[in-house]
Amino acid sequence: MRGGGLARALAAAALLAVCAGGLTGCSNTKDLWARIWGSSTPGPGDGAIEADADLALRAQEELDASDYAEAAELFQQLKDQYPQSRYAVLAELRLGDAYFLNGKYIEAYGAYDAFSDRHPTNDAVPYALYQKGMCWFQRMNGIDRDQSPTIQAINDFAYLVEVYPDSRYSTMAHARIAESMNSLAGHEFYIGEYYFNRKDYAAAMRRFRGLIRAYPDSGYHPRAFNYIARYEDMVASGEIQPDTNLRGAEYESPFTISDETSGAAGVRF
Repeated sequence: MRGGGLARALAAAALLAVCAGGLTGCSNTKDLWARIWGSSTPGPGDGAIEADADLALRAQEELDASDYAEAAELFQQLKDQYPQSRYAVLAELRLGDAYFLNGKYIEAYGAYDAFSDRHPTNDAVPYALYQKGMCWFQRMNGIDRDQSPTIQAINDFAYLVEVYPDSRYSTMAHARIAESMNSLAGHEFYIGEYYFNRKDYAAAMRRFRGLIRAYPDSGYHPRAFNYIARYEDMVASGEIQPDTNLRGAEYESPFTISDETSGAAGVRF
């Protein structure tokens, strides 16, 4: 989802997390200023408004208006010009959101990573970690393409689940991990099917057997079994000779699942 709806959702998530981590007065939703910075802060037009507060409000207004490039510039300006401001911490996080909403996932990843490194005790860190995973998730390719972004996404989501298992973002990460794993399973199935159609049955069976072992809950699991059954039927009927290269040989998946732990925390890379 793109546009204002996603911007508002990210704003709410980031705002609640950072406010819980130390900024005050974030419960009033009467107007934009109170919703973002607290009812105790002077609003636009008040003579007492400070330069950093004005810049923070302008940046948030641009983000809400879906002008993500301008919002990013203003949040960066706030960080650079007022590093000691009470708005600087939120600006660091919202800079990542501005990049993310603009589809600049590499820049967004850097901003979220910098935030979590600089403020390890802030309550917004689980959100930042989740967004790091989403930066890779948004860059995932089809099952016929390189799966490096998929594996990176699982890595980041798994780290979040391991370090913050009780966070609501960990619950969301579990769902993203399942989607990512299914993409990896699809990739293995795609390659296995390619080899099978080329009559390279040894290579195909390694892929299908590896898929079944590593991704037992994927939607490709039954389809891999069907190909294995077809291969075994052709061997039994004498249509093809059994491939001795398959004995003791099995394709190694990019990751394995821990026997002791289910779910994301059990992923070992």
